[in-house]
Amino acid sequence: MLPIRALPAAVQGDSGRFSLSEVPCRAALLRMPDGRQHLLFSESGCALQLDIRGTSLSEPVRLLTDAVLPAVHLRARLATLEGLANIVGRGRFPDYRMIEPRGRRLRVVLQALDGWLAGAPYREIAVALFGEARVEADWRDPRDHLRDQVRRAVRRGRELMRGGYRKLLR
Repeated sequence: MLPIRALPAAVQGDSGRFSLSEVPCRAALLRMPDGRQHLLFSESGCALQLDIRGTSLSEPVRLLTDAVLPAVHLRARLATLEGLANIVGRGRFPDYRMIEPRGRRLRVVLQALDGWLAGAPYREIAVALFGEARVEADWRDPRDHLRDQVRRAVRRGRELMRGGYRKLLR
């Protein structure tokens, strides 16, 4: 979630204007009793959320964010900021498969976890993740690289399931 300040838009046609009515994807706005607004953009199973303070989004506004972000949140907030730039500047929802560098690894972890939860043996999980040819070639390797990779993916999936997913949301 990216913290944003909304200020009244200066002039009609101002290139820095943001209007909720011009958003190219699904958008849901939640107004909180304290005046904050949570804006959630979504498309094709992906979502982008803004925590907005200031002027109401019922009228066109200028959106501002702090130039300096806390290091602990920097990567996630920069990805969210890039997503917002896609929505506002390019008129399309961002493709988060390209933005999130951990995406492929997380897909492997979740697929391994699904196999483990279904009771599949590690070899079957490896076939689902890496293909029959690679498993045939590497499964019996004495260094156990492929087996270790499957074990780590299952272990990471179990950690996420036990609450580790919260770290991803920061």
